[in-house]
Amino acid sequence: MLSAMEVSPSDATLDSPPRSEVMVRGEVQRHIVLLDDDESIIQALSRLLVAAGMRVTATLNAREAMEVVVCRGADAIVADLHMPDMGGNLVLSMLAQAAPHVARILMTNDTDFSRVAPLVVPYSVDAFVSKHDASTRLVPALRDVLTRRRVPVDSESAARSLSKSIVRALSLRDYETEVHCERVAAWSARLAMELRMTPSRLLDVELGALLHDVGKIGVRDAVLLKPGKLTEDEWKEMRRHPDLGVALLSDIPALRRAIPVVHSHHERRDGKGYPRGLAGDEIPVEARIFQIADTYDAIVSDRPYRRGQSDEEARAEICRFVGPQFDPAVHAVFLRIPPDEWRKVVAGLV
Repeated sequence: MLSAMEVSPSDATLDSPPRSEVMVRGEVQRHIVLLDDDESIIQALSRLLVAAGMRVTATLNAREAMEVVVCRGADAIVADLHMPDMGGNLVLSMLAQAAPHVARILMTNDTDFSRVAPLVVPYSVDAFVSKHDASTRLVPALRDVLTRRRVPVDSESAARSLSKSIVRALSLRDYETEVHCERVAAWSARLAMELRMTPSRLLDVELGALLHDVGKIGVRDAVLLKPGKLTEDEWKEMRRHPDLGVALLSDIPALRRAIPVVHSHHERRDGKGYPRGLAGDEIPVEARIFQIADTYDAIVSDRPYRRGQSDEEARAEICRFVGPQFDPAVHAVFLRIPPDEWRKVVAGLV
């Protein structure tokens, strides 16, 4: 079995000994980890990458590939989707957290990447390459992602982009729409602006609104998509989604700022909410802002079973629950924003 063998441009064969980092054509030689369960493919692609001036560590073992990336370092990993013990998609999703600086390319025999995409954790793959044209596409793809990695990325833009990627993937389960999340995020940010929150906290509100239901990824479809009334046990499972969301976001440093909304958006001022039964000002203000924006959106938006109601009707309905459910101070600021302002926010998303 081929086991984490390193290959450099001056090495003649795959069984040559490991090499230290060297300079090739005046540049630092790029170290690529190659993972595939087919040794003939490993051999062919290793020769291809070596000919392009790269240093290759090739292995048939997924865990060994991860160990090389995390412990010995690499510039990129190229992983086959279908592996006998651990799929390449899982390998890349784990490395996206353990070694986020390493570029990640997923290879597959499938030429229709739309079928592969749902198997991939958002933001865990930088590029897809089909094995059918890997001989011509792999090297350009690697050079492209490695070049992009050199360009500094604005942290706020990256966090926003990552959040939207997650929402887009979750919408495939049909329990929430991407448009709804973006609309509520925009309205929450507008309300936070009226409250004169700092730009940093505005982003906290926006990201939290985008990702408010991210924890539902851990709820079974049989519960999440059930058309009828949930049983008590099913409700217990559903009520876990804020905690599940916190657990997920805690492992993603760029998105931890969304946690106040994700964890507390189902709390109530009277303490009858969940998951922690917070009351009054114990509920983070970011979540109190989201609650009003989310309810407003639910009332004024069209649904398959009814048409959206008017701004006036939405305001009256929200007013009924100020005190036990909604924060009076946030509600007072909400009322200061005229209806045409809310419409402008939505128009800006189109």
